[in-house]
Amino acid sequence: MSREAEVLRAGQYFLAVQGMAMIRACFARPSEARERVDEMRGVLEHFDEFPNSLEYPVTAYDVQAGYSRWAPRYDGPNLAIEREEPVVREILATIPPGTALDAACGTGRHAALLQSLGHRVIGVDLTEAMLRIAREKVGSVLTRGSLDALPIADASIDVLTCALAIEHVADLAPVFGEFARVLRPGGQAIVSDMHPVFKMTGGLAAFPTEDGSRGVPYVAGHVHQISDYTRAFLGAGFKLEACIEATVDEGTLQLFPSSRTYPEATRQAFGGLPFVVIWHLSR
Repeated sequence: MSREAEVLRAGQYFLAVQGMAMIRACFARPSEARERVDEMRGVLEHFDEFPNSLEYPVTAYDVQAGYSRWAPRYDGPNLAIEREEPVVREILATIPPGTALDAACGTGRHAALLQSLGHRVIGVDLTEAMLRIAREKVGSVLTRGSLDALPIADASIDVLTCALAIEHVADLAPVFGEFARVLRPGGQAIVSDMHPVFKMTGGLAAFPTEDGSRGVPYVAGHVHQISDYTRAFLGAGFKLEACIEATVDEGTLQLFPSSRTYPEATRQAFGGLPFVVIWHLSR
């Protein structure tokens, strides 16, 4: 299911990037902010000319429809995966093999990693199109299910992963309650999500169009503050082992849509911002 598309002009996006860069530089580096004013004038003076005149339909999808469309291209290039996966891999390398659950397993990238580390893996996801791709990667038990009602027995899991999915859940408490229910005492959970700072500065779970045409389809989500996460997992009885906030680095910046046209403004706007948050929890 999708909402009716709205149209975004490239010039609007460029102005937004310039404005974001100005906010970050205005007091600390006023001369850089003045450079952004000059570039904004250029955008406004040529707003009806290429590339500012390019138009992009922006369409919001629900979880089922959005991830069904995204599934064939989900694994990359994917900005969030590129920053999240190395952190998760490093944490998982420290955990002894056992029974693992990849909740909201998607295309099975963490399920495959867990399997390679010697775990017996169970995968659960809401979207059948994602599960079909995951089944090609892992010969594990993969089944449909939601994060707030996992089809998993109580206290049966040693390690749980949940990657870049909780932003699509309105209420965090039932999800972390389910994580706590299925984990054995001493079990560990590695949970990642888009950072709220990035979400609040325009970050979307956006994916490429099927035919490569211009457009910004994305899966609708919610902004959860860091305090919302901590309240939910502490309320479920988890202990915090680590919180890692992966930032927008130089490599990630190159993939932002504005980086070719306005590289310095893109760097000033987004460089170093928290991008993905990874929680390492224990029971």
